[in-house]
Formats: sequence, C-alpha cells, structure tokens
Amino acid sequence: MDFRSLRYFVAVYEELSLSAASKRCFVAQPSISAAIQQLESELDCALFVRHSKGVTPTPEGTRLYPDARKVLGDIQSIKLQFQDKPEFLPVRLGLMPFLSGKRIGRVIKALFREIPGLDLTLVDIAEESDLRIVSSSIVEPDEAFHKLWTDRYVLALPKGHPLEIHDSIDFELLNNLPYISRRRCDFNDAWKFLLQKRGIILNTKATVRTEEYALDMVAAGLGVSVVPKQSTDGRKDIIIREVNGLQLERVVGLAYARNKPLPPLLLSVIESVKSELAEELFGQ
Repeated sequence: MDFRSLRYFVAVYEELSLSAASKRCFVAQPSISAAIQQLESELDCALFVRHSKGVTPTPEGTRLYPDARKVLGDIQSIKLQFQDKPEFLPVRLGLMPFLSGKRIGRVIKALFREIPGLDLTLVDIAEESDLRIVSSSIVEPDEAFHKLWTDRYVLALPKGHPLEIHDSIDFELLNNLPYISRRRCDFNDAWKFLLQKRGIILNTKATVRTEEYALDMVAAGLGVSVVPKQSTDGRKDIIIREVNGLQLERVVGLAYARNKPLPPLLLSVIESVKSELAEELFGQ
C-alpha cells in the first residue's frame, strides 16, 4: 500500500467518479483504476461499486476513507516540517459573495497554515485573481474546477413563525408569504422555475445582496428566505426547515485558469483543504 494509491482512493471517494478523480490528480484514468484495483487486492475487498454514472463507495470504502485522509494529512505535515525556508507565494483569491463565512474562514485558515510564505489578497470575483471560490454554475469554460463542498438549500424562518410547527414545509404553504430575495443569487433561475411550476407567488418584501443580510432580515421578522444550510451555521435567531420537493444544491469549489497552472505547493494544499472539509461533513 503506497501513498499514491491512497491519494487516488481519496480523490475517487470525494468525486464519486474515476474520470473526475483523474482530472483532479492530473493523471490518466487507467492509472486511477489500476491504483484502486491494487488497493482492493491488497485489502481483499471492494472499495467501490462501479456503475454508468460513476462509483459508489462500499461499506469498506467508507470505513477506509477517514484513515486514508489521516495518513495523507500526516505525510503533508512531515513534508512541511522539513521546509528550511518558507516559499513566498503571492495569491489573489476572488470570492463569490453568497458563501458561508465559516467555511471560507476554514479554507483561508488552512491556506495560511499550510503555506507559511503565503501573501494572500482577497478580491471580488470580477477582479483579476489567481483563483476563485465560486459555485460550479458560474465557472468559466477556460477554468479548471476543484469541488470543496456542496450546499443544500433550506427555508429560513424567524422564531415564532407559524410554519415553525411543521417538521418540513410543503410548497403550497409558501404561497403569498413575505419573502426576502437576493440579488445575483446563483440559484434564482431554478428557484423561480420551481415556484412557477407549482403556481406559487411569493410576496417579496426586500431584495438584498448577501445571505447574511437576508438572514438578518429574516431574524427581524420581515419575511422568510431560502438559503444554503451551511450559511445558517451558528445562527440562534432563526429556524430552518426543509421544503418538501426542494432538491436544489450548490457545488462550491476553487476555480483557476487552465492556461495558468497553479504552483505545485498550492495544488497540494487545495487537495488538503478539500479533504479537510470533506472529513468535517463526513463526521456530521
């Protein structure tokens, strides 16, 4: 069992696809397949079930994942201990406005922890940058994309709202409700389509720029809003409920221009950050 096989295994586990894992690891797909087969032979068990849409981890694969993550993290820590001089690395990071501040903080903290010589500048996604944290829906055709996490949308309610008594909310109960909308939100088109399909009309009371503003207005009792669940972490002044039939998700990741390869150290750290976030979600 070698380091490379574990790295490929983690990539396949997180991407649920051999082809996506090969792009992430910058190797040919047969190399990924061969490494997984070798690992399965050594452990004498199947780690994935292959199917037309990708792969699904077996119980054995799920059990191996956290241990593989720990081994890869330990190896990265050992490498960093023997770096004589921090490599100065200026990076301009573009941020999409509708993101969980908690998760962005985790990403940035990991970047500083793993790259002692990092000189980080945060910019708007419209500005020139070396890489961007964005949803997959706005990735440019000439950009590579590394998934970090997936957000699931939920309904945010003020405390004491009449709908709080429901464990989950039917679409019909949203009709004519006071609603807080968001400008330039990446899920708006899909959300509007679902509402129109069910004949639901929302009573939009305000349109704001960020999820934080939307949640503040919900907490103040001005309306309800549909937001990514992760953006509600730590909020004690609102209530969240699932909406029956609402299966909207937002894939968030790091994007960068394909014709401007990132430094190997930064790519390595991105893989570490991805695994760290995945382990956090795995443990929830």
